[in-house]
Amino acid sequence: MTINMDICANKLSGELPTSLSKLQMLEYLNLSRNTFDGYISKQLDHILNLDTIDVSHNKLSGEIPKSLEKLQHIQVTDLSFNQFEGEVPCGGKLANLSAGEAPKLHVPVCLDGAKKHNNVNMLR
Repeated sequence: MTINMDICANKLSGELPTSLSKLQMLEYLNLSRNTFDGYISKQLDHILNLDTIDVSHNKLSGEIPKSLEKLQHIQVTDLSFNQFEGEVPCGGKLANLSAGEAPKLHVPVCLDGAKKHNNVNMLR
């Protein structure tokens, strides 16, 4: 049984709730096409079964948390169309992800090298 949370395009705003970390069995999280602002919570790494995260088309900013490297089941990550800054995390399943493959991500290319991804798919 897949546990999904899809609340895309619902005109939601404000910061991402830290209570998302309590949804430990969640596998699919789609918060895209809202107007969420602030940072991505570092507590998302508590959602150990998460295989898809889409927070694209919001107003999120700050650094992409390095804690996302702890998500061992992640297959799809879409952070595009936000205002992130800093480096793209390059460990764990994100090791083969390149920001160069997602020009709308608005962050510098990973300093560990722009490898082609084969572990993580990125939506465009």
